[in-house]
Amino acid sequence: MALKTVLTTDEIKAMIKNAPTLRDQVIIAFLADTGCRVSELLRLDVAHIDFDQKVALIPHLKAGLRKHCPSCGKSAGRRQRFCPHCGVDISDVMPEGNEKRTRLINVGEQTLKLCREYIEKRKNSNHKLIPLSRQWTYVIVRQCAERAGLEGRVILNPETDKMHYVHPHSFRDSLAVDWLTLDDSGDSQKLLQDHLGHKKFETTARYFKLTPAQVAKAADEVRRHRFGE
Repeated sequence: MALKTVLTTDEIKAMIKNAPTLRDQVIIAFLADTGCRVSELLRLDVAHIDFDQKVALIPHLKAGLRKHCPSCGKSAGRRQRFCPHCGVDISDVMPEGNEKRTRLINVGEQTLKLCREYIEKRKNSNHKLIPLSRQWTYVIVRQCAERAGLEGRVILNPETDKMHYVHPHSFRDSLAVDWLTLDDSGDSQKLLQDHLGHKKFETTARYFKLTPAQVAKAADEVRRHRFGE
């Protein structure tokens, strides 16, 4: 069982190449190219892709933002177990409310070419680019990984210390790591935050834990200072 933190570019290319259908190629290519969430891809309408400007309007809907205490009626965070105002147990209270946002993201030429070909060849006229369920999309990604020779490859999340097989979010991680490895300047970090749709920079900053090149660079500088290596 091989352990790794992110998918490499060659592994992603192999998954696209070995995808059994054009639809599956589009799924892998779009997730890898844009780093969008699988939920965003599945909500994406064909009409929201501008093939000339090479951008896509990505919908982002965050549901269940706040809980409302049945005792005092005041609101609390969606993950809070007890009301911060009266102390009542609200662990069984379901969060309510929606926050709907959209953002424009750049899409690569090769990905758009696959999308256009898929749209022209598919038999249905569904307004969604990928009219599939979340569960089925996970299965497709797993199957493409196996066909690309990545069966048994376990990815480690250094933040949670949890291990999992290749899944849609793996492409998002890979994009963020490559982005920060190539340029970790403040401007680049802000652009990555906007591109990924993170409301808080702290969420984007988590990807620094996955950038081995940056860590190795800092570690080498410390060694030179300590031991003259």
